[in-house]
Amino acid sequence: MNDLGDEYIPRPGEFDPLEREMSAAAASVEQHSKPKVREKLVQFYTPSQLLAYEPPPNQRMVGDYHIQRGMPAVLAGPQGCGKSRAALWLAILGARGAGNWFGLEVHCQFRTMWLQGENGRTRLHRDFQQLADITDLDDWLRISDRPPLGLALQNPNFRCEMKAEIKDFAPHLLIMDPWNSCVRDAMEKDFQEALSRLREILAESPEETAPLIVHHLRKPKSEDRHKGRNLANLLSGSYVLISVARSVMVMQPASDDTEDNRVVFTCAKNNDGDLGPRSAWERKNGIFVPVPDFDFDAFDNGGTRREPKVNETHLQTLFRNGQRRMAQAAAVEELKKLAGVGRSAAYEALKVIDGRFSPLLFKDSDGLIGLRQNAATGGSVDDDELGEET
Repeated sequence: MNDLGDEYIPRPGEFDPLEREMSAAAASVEQHSKPKVREKLVQFYTPSQLLAYEPPPNQRMVGDYHIQRGMPAVLAGPQGCGKSRAALWLAILGARGAGNWFGLEVHCQFRTMWLQGENGRTRLHRDFQQLADITDLDDWLRISDRPPLGLALQNPNFRCEMKAEIKDFAPHLLIMDPWNSCVRDAMEKDFQEALSRLREILAESPEETAPLIVHHLRKPKSEDRHKGRNLANLLSGSYVLISVARSVMVMQPASDDTEDNRVVFTCAKNNDGDLGPRSAWERKNGIFVPVPDFDFDAFDNGGTRREPKVNETHLQTLFRNGQRRMAQAAAVEELKKLAGVGRSAAYEALKVIDGRFSPLLFKDSDGLIGLRQNAATGGSVDDDELGEET
């Protein structure tokens, strides 16, 4: 026994089972005794430092900085115009690292996480069935099922799950679709709160993740004639979203025709590059293909204000003076060549209801369009001869 009572003190060189525990405790005390260094909330640079700055590799992801690392962008459009399909197309091009998205070049390969709150697995399954060559996408793309509570950014548990997913997958692009599922209301405070929570989630990513916010346009008004930069003013809700986004891209249906799958794509804002020209595209085989002969004059004027190029003679020739009936798609293509017009003008001329030539046209039980007998002979059409369309 020694002066310390019954406690045994190991001799020099003898194994001490408590040594590791005591060292860990000492290290913990030392760590907590050091003052914490808070990350700076604002950083200033000299002109020389900014001139010498070299952007990180693959900063420019799509277009002329239309989509770039760490910067928010917006893709907006009315309901049903194909925004989700456009988002999927973008994610696939990013996985391949090549191609162009609405005419905007894809500059690098990037991982995409698509948080979407509208489509279930059945719809997603159908979308992928329409796509060709989707092999080798598993390492580059993650798509959520429709969350039971929506895109509930206000829910701490939802944010916790998203942080874990973001940290694990490390996406270069996060698509939020749709934004109205992230905000409670269209007020400025709601938009500010949702954007703050989105930044909180993105802070967990080891990459500079770019958020692409898919958003709706507001309800149209009769006096709306916006185009170009002014299209940004059509976004639904607070102006906060427009001011925060570095770029705003807008999709618009080419017409009100339910069989018209064409859209007009316009960049209304791009703080870090050129806007680029607007372009027309058609949904086909799960993606969009360009429409080279699109009639922008007719589109800008709603198909009603410009002098029409299609006349009754064209219709009589097309339908062989009432002896021929055609499916609408085939009639549109032939009328385009016959009258020398774009697809929008041809669709407008062949509207059976609420069109310029509606009194001259009818649609039979098989869905084929024809020319009424009196119209074929050049006579007037009486009200009692119009009847009801099938």
